[in-house]
Amino acid sequence: MNYNELLDQLNSLSLAITTMNYDALTIAPRSGAKYRNKAMSILYGEYFNIMTSEGTYKILQDNKNSENDIIRLSVKDQLKGLDKIRNIPQKEFVAFENLKADAQQTWEEAKNSKDFSIFESDLQKLVETQKKMLTYRNDGLIPYESCLNDYEEGLRMEHVESFFSTLEKDLVPHIDTIIAAQGQKPAFLTEFVSYQQQDEITQMICEHLGYNESFGYVGHAEHPFSSTFSINDSRITTHYYENDFTSNIFSIIHEIGHSTYNHQVNPEFEGYPLADNMSMSMHESQSRFLENMIGRSKAFWTPLYPKLQNIIPDVLGNVSLDEFILGINYVDRSPIRIEADEVTYPLHIMVRYEIEKKLFNENLSTKNLNFDFANEMKRLLHITPESDSEGVLQDVHWSDASFGYFPTYALGTAYAAQFMHAMEKDLDVTTLLIEGNMKPIFAWLKENIHQYSGMFTAQEMLQRVSGEPFNPNYYVKYLVDKYSDLLGIKLA
Repeated sequence: MNYNELLDQLNSLSLAITTMNYDALTIAPRSGAKYRNKAMSILYGEYFNIMTSEGTYKILQDNKNSENDIIRLSVKDQLKGLDKIRNIPQKEFVAFENLKADAQQTWEEAKNSKDFSIFESDLQKLVETQKKMLTYRNDGLIPYESCLNDYEEGLRMEHVESFFSTLEKDLVPHIDTIIAAQGQKPAFLTEFVSYQQQDEITQMICEHLGYNESFGYVGHAEHPFSSTFSINDSRITTHYYENDFTSNIFSIIHEIGHSTYNHQVNPEFEGYPLADNMSMSMHESQSRFLENMIGRSKAFWTPLYPKLQNIIPDVLGNVSLDEFILGINYVDRSPIRIEADEVTYPLHIMVRYEIEKKLFNENLSTKNLNFDFANEMKRLLHITPESDSEGVLQDVHWSDASFGYFPTYALGTAYAAQFMHAMEKDLDVTTLLIEGNMKPIFAWLKENIHQYSGMFTAQEMLQRVSGEPFNPNYYVKYLVDKYSDLLGIKLA
């Protein structure tokens, strides 16, 4: 068997698993979960067997110095991944995949019931099993740094904490000033908007952003996500709340940011691991860029707002564009991370970072974790969640053992601000947005970022695109300037 034949086998199994997982989180009946999860775990086991076989290792070793850049870089990435799993007993690997599939269902039940006790046992097993899986790696990293490294190669606790320290020093002190300057929260944000109307809004946004059925699909899930099947098959999900219609708007924009990144990869990468091996911090930089730097700007909504008013005239008919912009940028100490404004959002990530660090490095028990989580929210956000669903259960990530993922949201957002600074040197972004012309913006992203997929690390990409290493001051300046302009105040 040669390298391309090996890829055909692995890709076929991966496509089947991805399809089943997307269905499980969207349209599949809950009562079929146990049977479905067992079947998925068997497929994971088959993938594991092929990937960890001596034959595969030999093929990868034979191709690691290939003259073909795509093959060489793909093999390099596969060997790194193989080092993480090759020493795990197959039965333990399959059992862990089955646990994650079952835990997804348990988490949904617990969240809907607002009862952490339903999920607590599975979460404890997930943490314990993840810790055991890490011991098979022998990567020389302490447990939580090994988790961080999975989502951005080279990321360490000192990097995360240095970034958070900058935010605590230069951004957090402005929060109370911003809140005090805003006045009352606009009532339209919680007005009733039907699912049918939200479908129309979703279609409007997708059309404006060029997300269409030629490569995309919008489903519905408990927690919005993006799932990549291939370069030309990148699906997303959203979730409708009848009294929070902007949640859907920004979920859709965020997930399209992810999906567009995968879709704009160099088509020559199709079928190779290089097509979808970006770090999650890079991925989040693209989703948060589109969601926030673009999607919450007045320029973006200038051509779209009349269309939105026509869809929900009872809600927005008497709301001006400026009032709408103030509303969608309203700063509030909200309990829900994915609904959080740009200024308080990093604090939500700090909460999860502190909890994860204690779970993995300090052996914090999941028993009473709902109270530990609530206490962190009170300490950092100065709010207490009203229920477990607003606290420890609000995010899906722990149900599939994505420990170490959360910091990439905050870092990715800061990377996005640095990329925006670079883009504005080449494009008149504001004018393009006012004209409703997204094509040059997506073309710039493709030319400078998307086409390369994961050929470069996040830090290498920042250097290539902006000409300097990661600089969180661009992020702080972006927020300070934005809210100074929005509210007519001086933040210094």
